[in-house]
Amino acid sequence: MVYQVAFGVLGNEADAQDVTQEAFIRAHARRNQLRDSERFRAWVCTIVRRLALNALRSGSRARKREELVARDEPAPADAETTVAERDFLERVRRESEALPEKLRETLRLCAVEGLDHKQVADLLGIPQGTVRSRLHLARKALLRSLSS
Repeated sequence: MVYQVAFGVLGNEADAQDVTQEAFIRAHARRNQLRDSERFRAWVCTIVRRLALNALRSGSRARKREELVARDEPAPADAETTVAERDFLERVRRESEALPEKLRETLRLCAVEGLDHKQVADLLGIPQGTVRSRLHLARKALLRSLSS
């Protein structure tokens, strides 16, 4: 779960692993700050989310790695279909990145990472209704931008 949150924010396997490890190190070091042991999951997910957002904001390592990998990818056998799929996925990625951060983050956690509304609400510290509202707005904006 912790890795999924990190990967959902960063979109890069190596960076997500680094942030996940750092989150557990910080959680262990600050374990005495956790008042309710039943909230450990939400607490550690909050730590990893904040670390991932910081990593995303402070560095572009993930983007640089993705660009290097994209340059080194061999041409596929059915190039026309794959190019169309790649173009569409790139467009979806670009359009979802253009969403406001709150909508983008909610969309990633729900639609990409498969977390349910309650898990996302606990993770973000917002009501479930807000999660549903943000998810609806994100999907609507994404559909509108992809339709034009």
